[in-house]
Amino acid sequence: MSHPIPLFLLSLFLLTACKSQVEVQDQFLMNYQEFCGYAYEGEATINKLASGALFEGKRLVMILESCTEKEVRIPFHVGDDRSRTWIVQEKDGVLHLSHDHRYEDGTEHEANFYGGYADERGTEHLQYFPADDRTIEERPIRIINTWSKEFDLEEKKYYYRLYQEGELRFEVVFDLNRPMTSD
Repeated sequence: MSHPIPLFLLSLFLLTACKSQVEVQDQFLMNYQEFCGYAYEGEATINKLASGALFEGKRLVMILESCTEKEVRIPFHVGDDRSRTWIVQEKDGVLHLSHDHRYEDGTEHEANFYGGYADERGTEHLQYFPADDRTIEERPIRIINTWSKEFDLEEKKYYYRLYQEGELRFEVVFDLNRPMTSD
């Protein structure tokens, strides 16, 4: 018969060795710091969206404009269209991704601030954001959406992805090796 103390000690070790979800999400936000203040060009490597034509042949640029330990604002330009900003922020102790869409005059688009809270699958380098209640309430079709953000620090790549019903439908890869001024 095995003694229960070694099993207990093993369990305790495993619990303390694992980082909490809060620590993992905090580290994910810290990944932005090194790249903040610069713009990065990207490429849509997967584009299976009904609205996919909006991205075809356009220059895609993200600007890591504002980075604090609790919030990152990332304007995302599609050609001359500068209406989009991704906001990754801590809300109620959990990471939240919002999509801020504006009209040319700066007023809010009717489909604004949709997104979701990070779920338990996240790591220090990859976070998933299933559609939140507000998003689903405003546009029920978005119940199938999960967005993700990922840092590949070895290759210095940054990924923005959209999954619908678990299928990867849209991906933009940004090259963090080639920072541009954010002017």
